[in-house]
Amino acid sequence: MGYTKVLFWLLLTLFLIPAITLGFAEYGNRSLNQEYTQFFIEDAQKQHQDAGKLAGFLQENPPSSVCGPVTEDLLNYKKAVCAPGSELWQFYMMDNVAFWTLIAGCFVLLMIVLFSALAFRNRKCQLLSLMLARSFLMLAGSLEVIVQGAMLVWLSFWGTAFFTQTYYPKLVILVGLMVLAGIYYIIKGIFKKLPPEENIEGEVVSREAAPALWSRIDALAARVGTTPPDHVIAGIDTNFYVTEAPLRVNDHLLKGRKLYVSIPLLRQLTLAQADGVMVHELTHLHEGDTASGALLGPKLHRFDLYIALMSENVATLIVYYPLYLYRMLFELAWQRNSREREFVADSNASALISPAAIIESLIKISAYASYRYEVERDLFANNALHESELGIRKTIAAGLPAHVNSPGFISAMREHNVPHPFDSHPPLTERMRNVGFSVEETAYAAVAAELPTESWVDLMPIADNIEQQLWQKYERDFSSTHEESLAWRYQPTGEEETALVLKYFPNVPFTLKDGSQVEITWQGIVLPKTAELLDWDNVKNINVLRNFGRDTLHVQHVQPNAHGKKRSKIPLPGLKKEIERFKQVLAWYWHRHQTVRSLLQQPETVTQHDA
Repeated sequence: MGYTKVLFWLLLTLFLIPAITLGFAEYGNRSLNQEYTQFFIEDAQKQHQDAGKLAGFLQENPPSSVCGPVTEDLLNYKKAVCAPGSELWQFYMMDNVAFWTLIAGCFVLLMIVLFSALAFRNRKCQLLSLMLARSFLMLAGSLEVIVQGAMLVWLSFWGTAFFTQTYYPKLVILVGLMVLAGIYYIIKGIFKKLPPEENIEGEVVSREAAPALWSRIDALAARVGTTPPDHVIAGIDTNFYVTEAPLRVNDHLLKGRKLYVSIPLLRQLTLAQADGVMVHELTHLHEGDTASGALLGPKLHRFDLYIALMSENVATLIVYYPLYLYRMLFELAWQRNSREREFVADSNASALISPAAIIESLIKISAYASYRYEVERDLFANNALHESELGIRKTIAAGLPAHVNSPGFISAMREHNVPHPFDSHPPLTERMRNVGFSVEETAYAAVAAELPTESWVDLMPIADNIEQQLWQKYERDFSSTHEESLAWRYQPTGEEETALVLKYFPNVPFTLKDGSQVEITWQGIVLPKTAELLDWDNVKNINVLRNFGRDTLHVQHVQPNAHGKKRSKIPLPGLKKEIERFKQVLAWYWHRHQTVRSLLQQPETVTQHDA
């Protein structure tokens, strides 16, 4: 979402309910003042007392004015008109609560600005900013849910009682349950556990397995002035990076300083170009970028999970939007700092190796990554099963020279940033300007097409075996994912396509209380008792609702069904524990149908992919 939209919703969630409460409480105070004043004057007249003197007293001391601290001579008056729990006392208290809640909302906005400003200073301040902001905004958001929830419950009662002299218990209970749900989600988010560390596809290259590789890394680390990494991981992803965050490689947890190298990319780089890349990465270790990232990463991940959870419930949106706005501003600070760190790393690589080496390596990496993306995109868009070996590696090697000389290559290079899983990288033109070395766009193709006579791969005797194993696994996973995607795309024609859809979307029966079955299939829902097929094509909307302990499937039809009805209600007695699974399967199959319908509305795109 854009900043303006987030700010709008933030202001709405922070100030709308308190503003309505304040306005209603002020109105109630004025109305009750008039009502009480009129009652006292009429009573004085009946008692033949001095009504004029009383009117002057009431004008000077309206009933609501004595709800706060008063002098001793007004205590009896206060007890008469504003005893704790009375109508006037409630309106007076809610007036004050709403006013100070509005002030608190302004304070929350101010703190978001201050925390964000702190994050823009440096990476250490980002960690401090995140820790302070997370604690403050979680506490402030929790209090806002409780306080604004109390306002809503109070409004749900007095909003009708004040004007109609009646109230609706169901409305009060419903609002109260919504507030309790918000509190539950907040508590759930606070104690939500982080998922396990991501498993990286690659192989750890030990010193014994590649002594020449480690010797070169040690020498470069000494020139940078940093300690060599503890682990080197070789893989086939299109990036190089260093990290001190825990990583799993082949289900083994690795800690300490880790360097990831891409074997396919190393095959594209000369020794000097690879040296430039490695000096760049080792500079991140030397400058402490990875150490601060290792500290900040898990906290940021936990923060993001909490934000995501707060977005799932309407009662916690008041928590969500302050967190989300801060997160957007924090991301700006993170990206700015990351770009600065990239410039520092580039400058060091330029000074220790050469400006040409680092810039030419960036061109080659971008060219390879953009072409690999195109190759895999076209393979995945194919509407037929890949029955033979994909050969992604060979396809890239054979087609890269033609790709870099194609008309669209320069525009792709302008848009494509060097991929990296942890930092935001600046555009290539800015990185050229930073190191004082430029390559004209017309020369990109020649740089990208140049293959080295020797590379870092020669320093790894086990590189070929690692690469072969990783590509085989990658292509198996790719084919499996592509096959499953076809089950989401096909409106099957013929036995082969039908069998594939049934492999991922088999018929799922659910037995009801009377022994009959309701069955969910890729074609639709087989109704109990009649075994009539309710085709997905004739379903406009579908939902499972529970009323008085009974679950019912509600279906809205596109066209009237066989009985001439546009709506159907299908009772689901006896599912009990199975009802949640029924909902999940129903949603899954309905979503598949909508995906197929959407794709069928794009015949030109599908035809092009087939070609």
